[in-house]
Amino acid sequence: MAASIPAADTLARSAPLRAAQDFVLQLKPHCHVLVAVSGGGDSIGLLSALLAAKTISGRNDIQLTAATVDHGLRPEAADEALWVGAFCAERGIAHHTLVWADDKPQSGLMVAARHARYRLLSSLAGRCGADVIAVAHTMDDQAETFAMRASRGASTVLTGMADKTLIEGRHWIARPFLKIGRSAIRDFLTLNGLSWIDDPSNDDAHYERVRTRQSIQETVETLAADAEKAAQARDRLSRSAAHLFAGIATIHGATVAQLDIDGLLGAGDAARYLLNILVPALGGLSYGPGGDVLDRVTALCTAPHGARMTAGRCLFERHRGHLFILRERRGLPETEIAPGGSAVWDGRFCFENRSQAALRIRPAGPDGAGDADAFSGLPPRLAHLAAAVCPVAMDTAGKQVLPTGVYLAPFDRFLPGFDLTLANMMAAAFTHAAYREPAATYLR
Repeated sequence: MAASIPAADTLARSAPLRAAQDFVLQLKPHCHVLVAVSGGGDSIGLLSALLAAKTISGRNDIQLTAATVDHGLRPEAADEALWVGAFCAERGIAHHTLVWADDKPQSGLMVAARHARYRLLSSLAGRCGADVIAVAHTMDDQAETFAMRASRGASTVLTGMADKTLIEGRHWIARPFLKIGRSAIRDFLTLNGLSWIDDPSNDDAHYERVRTRQSIQETVETLAADAEKAAQARDRLSRSAAHLFAGIATIHGATVAQLDIDGLLGAGDAARYLLNILVPALGGLSYGPGGDVLDRVTALCTAPHGARMTAGRCLFERHRGHLFILRERRGLPETEIAPGGSAVWDGRFCFENRSQAALRIRPAGPDGAGDADAFSGLPPRLAHLAAAVCPVAMDTAGKQVLPTGVYLAPFDRFLPGFDLTLANMMAAAFTHAAYREPAATYLR
């Protein structure tokens, strides 16, 4: 069934449709958009608005595909996915149901579900050739996210969600409704005679987001406006950190950062921002160490030559006018990869097993196995430590297998658009492939 197009006066006062039209007009010719649709009002509103905006804008070259993720957490989810499939079929939109079939964790379930959802969407985008994934996060979601992060305490700078995020280094997620209120989307749906599914978990106060939603009902617009200002500030700060990185940092063998202390101490918030990303990149973690550790690192920079500390799985050492940061030797894993499999070792290096036998990866240890040339510019003691924290992988024939690439843990799962400039500057220094620019992926 063809999408109904609201009358012109309805369009003029329909914020969701205007937002969808703005998004559609930015897309490159013949762009393929994968729309995440749970069946709730926000996602049904997004899909319906995009479908109408295509026609209104004369952009029938754009292809829409819908996907529903069944997390396997509620028995009703399968029926809801069927309902979305029927909704899409009536409108000539291809629909896929994606099931999270993995074992569910005992703690951190919502975080694990979010990661699984984006992983499934990214995988489908690759299979169906989608250029961008559109999700229906709203102004209300933005306000809730900003409030939750504020309650936890921000380690460097407080922001909400970015309007675009790169997932798994492959696909951009766009949020066309990030400045649209949830009530406006419901009004749009009601005006056009469209129904949606209400998820009872959205009212379950066991979840932090639900409790936050209930507590900020009177301040959503103010919080969303604060989040937008914070996003602009974060974008500026990240660009300053990128400029700082270019001026004071040298990366040795994708393992050691050498930072000029005078430049670091003179950079204020940009230095803290840079450290909060650089430390997890070297330590193989997704998130930075936070404010207390950054205070200790700053103090270390003014300590005598030879002073050192550990935090965030990293060793920090002052050596004359430089601060060196590298993975500490504790807790390095031993990993086995099955034939044909792949894995990320220690959150830092990618391996593929192209043989017919298991591939074992271990830390090099005291004897070292790193590239001597990569560490030749380091003080001898640090060069030895750097070699020791590199991986060694041997096949059954005793031949060493080299990593297939570097993994930048802060960016390779989720890269918010705020940090794209900094991420690509660090990627070049770590010999990591450049991250995809939105303009080269799905925008005109």
